[in-house]
Amino acid sequence: MTWQEYEEPEFLERLPLWLRAAGRLSLRFAIIGLILLAMVAVYYWLAASRYDIEKVVEMPERTLLLDRDGKELGAIHGSSRRLVERQDIPEHLFRALLTREDRDFLKHHGVHLRGAARAALRNLTDGEMTQGASTITMQLARNTFQLRALSLHRKFLEIAIARRIEDNYSKDEIVTAYLNRIYFGAGSYGIGQAAHTYFGKTPTELTLSEAAILVGIIRAPHDFSPRNDLDAAIRERDDVLQKMAEQGHISTHNAQLFQQAPVHLMLPQEKSTDAIRCVRRHLNELLDKSDFQAGGLTVNSTIDHGLQTMARQGLDEIILPTPNLQASLIAIDPISAAILAIVTARDPDSSQFNRAFDTRLQLGPSFQPFLYAFSTERGRLAIPGQPIQTARQLPTKELIRLAKRVGFTGPFTEGDELARGNLQTTTLEIATALTCLANGGNKPDTYLIQELHDAKGELLFQHSQTSHPVLDSFAASTPIDVLGKNTWSHLNAPRTDLWTLHTSSDLSLAIWIGYDEPEKVPAQLAQATENLAQAMAQLLTTRKAESSP
Repeated sequence: MTWQEYEEPEFLERLPLWLRAAGRLSLRFAIIGLILLAMVAVYYWLAASRYDIEKVVEMPERTLLLDRDGKELGAIHGSSRRLVERQDIPEHLFRALLTREDRDFLKHHGVHLRGAARAALRNLTDGEMTQGASTITMQLARNTFQLRALSLHRKFLEIAIARRIEDNYSKDEIVTAYLNRIYFGAGSYGIGQAAHTYFGKTPTELTLSEAAILVGIIRAPHDFSPRNDLDAAIRERDDVLQKMAEQGHISTHNAQLFQQAPVHLMLPQEKSTDAIRCVRRHLNELLDKSDFQAGGLTVNSTIDHGLQTMARQGLDEIILPTPNLQASLIAIDPISAAILAIVTARDPDSSQFNRAFDTRLQLGPSFQPFLYAFSTERGRLAIPGQPIQTARQLPTKELIRLAKRVGFTGPFTEGDELARGNLQTTTLEIATALTCLANGGNKPDTYLIQELHDAKGELLFQHSQTSHPVLDSFAASTPIDVLGKNTWSHLNAPRTDLWTLHTSSDLSLAIWIGYDEPEKVPAQLAQATENLAQAMAQLLTTRKAESSP
């Protein structure tokens, strides 16, 4: 049928001749508009269908890291997120969310048509995308599939995906997924983690004032975070409470009471960044050798939180006054070889390099205790203060063989240079070698993970303690007998590396202090590091005495 054959609707024939042409043209434009609108709808329906809608409720589960006593150290493998169920979301939090973000959430089907029309008009007036009119469902679509571009195309796609979400999930499922997914500032993803980070609570324990603060953060997680701007956070809280009263969710009197409520924020917890990073590394090695899934695990580590805090704070006091001075530390239980504390860098948050595990440094005079042990092991005399004469009693190859047995990997030099400690080692390596002196000559295998459980609590992995003899017990005790103490510090010949070592029945400890670019280390730091080593050992000894029956 051609336009000429098209039979006009009866209502056009009733119009005056001078209006018929305009009416005919308007009708044709309307038909074309409807066809184009249908084509756009089909296009975005097809585009939205390419997205896996199941991703909406699939959250990247956090792997929880615990210290040796079962206390939380942090989260690894995924965002800092604590998933909640709908029953964990109290009604006042639910109402505060809807008041602030989407008052018609329970009525619409993913898109608020009046709001969308109002925003479209404003965008046309402004000549750019300044208004979003996003419902909770649209925000969930945007955050799930990372739809970030400010454009009409993104908005139409967001709307189409939102309709699919509404067709596949209930309102309770949508709001739960939304609160589990969105970012609340301060490194917190999801309402569960936000409640813990800011108030040390679960969502069910939040007061209305606290719930309103968290809801107020959503639109600008950095600007409205009470950690960054408490006044702004309180202003947003008060706005949420006022609107809740206006919409009849609470009384005006209660709104005013909660607006006057003091804000008790939880102090930021000191993060054991060094330890968390090293446990993550160990876990990755373990996962690579198994079929375990990375998400939702609980990792019981060997880290002693109190000892870790003492190590970190103690080294900070020693090195921070001197610019660019670096440090590393490894503390090990000599009997089990569990790694108790780790310091990897001056500032582990800004430096990814692990100086405790990966930096090989010259050991220097700190090799002397091992020379005394090796000479005794082979029936030779340990000559106090004479490491070179002590070492000359044994062939170099024998010294190297014994050094490898206690854990040193080299590279090794020949002759007197080896006796002077001209070999390179890591902080982990020398701390491990020290366990042989404290453990009667037995060398256990060091480890960082005690147990690994899946999301259901099923045991996936448990460390099996192993050790093997590498020295005679008399030889292992020789260094302390010769030196007359169990804590000692040495600067190497160029004075560019300070090593402090401690060995006792409770602790094997190695501390390194130096610069990334060779520079002389202040000699007076030796006493400070020895004091730190002894304080850490005393902490463990006191604990052991207190726990004894």
